Amino acid sequence: MIITITLNAALDRTQRIEHPLVVGKLNRATSSHLEPGGKGINVSRAIKALGGNSVALGFCAGTNGRIMKDMLTAADIHHDFVDIAGQQRVNTQIIDAQGGHTEVNEPGSKVEDADFLRLVDRMEGYLGEGNIFVLAGSTPPEFPIKNYLKLCKTIKKHGCKLIIDAQGELLLEALKLEPDFVKPNIFELAEAVGDKPSADPEVVVVSARKMLDMGARAVCVSMSQEGAVLVSKDEPEALYVNTNPKIYDEGAVGTGDAMVGAIANSMNNGLKFDEMARFAVATARACSRLPGTEMASLKRVYEVYETTQVYIL
Repeated sequence: MIITITLNAALDRTQRIEHPLVVGKLNRATSSHLEPGGKGINVSRAIKALGGNSVALGFCAGTNGRIMKDMLTAADIHHDFVDIAGQQRVNTQIIDAQGGHTEVNEPGSKVEDADFLRLVDRMEGYLGEGNIFVLAGSTPPEFPIKNYLKLCKTIKKHGCKLIIDAQGELLLEALKLEPDFVKPNIFELAEAVGDKPSADPEVVVVSARKMLDMGARAVCVSMSQEGAVLVSKDEPEALYVNTNPKIYDEGAVGTGDAMVGAIANSMNNGLKFDEMARFAVATARACSRLPGTEMASLKRVYEVYETTQVYIL
């Protein structure tokens, strides 16, 4: 079973305009699309699109939260949220006809200590040994890092797999608990290990192996249209995967979440490391062809999967 945890869930609104965004002026949208969002929820949506199943956990607030739950139910995505006071945040992405992306993300509602303890209690029902937990995204305002680490420790204590998609202090502290997979992009990786960001696979491999030394069991570094680099303590060779020809982003938001969803789904299905790497890149690249945070179907992913090339580094 795959369980995703989204501590700072959202509604994602994608608006399209026909001209470049003009700051300080009226900009009229030609279309507007609303989807349930937050990185963990996007991972659950990706898993569903790939034909898998997951349970989405986290916090839910106000009328926006009820809309989010209704949308997940309509999409046949299982969820078990803790209801809290406040209002679910809305993240807005504006896309112009030239492909420019502008994002405005709200901070979210504060989570009280009692709310957090209810989430820990809710998790108890999903801590079967071998289950896969995905802890992805930002934390709500004033959320103590000790609570984030408590979630990680609880998951690992019960013999479950832990996938982390975070940045900054959250990532650095989580690495000490030996997560089974982490998925930084090149900038998050560089910040975590103290290197300069690079899109050169040979350079990225060196930085990724430093992250293994910091505690991660395996690392997937997303590199936008340059594909991804994957390393593992259980694999002697690093892999660089990309498509041929390269696929350029149209809907760049959510592609990293799609990659995490593919990794979790591949782990759940027992795929080999190289197959997992190809599916991770193929899923992200297929989603990049779609608007907003729309997730690609398994059919679309397979079409891209056939164009992936794996290089041993």
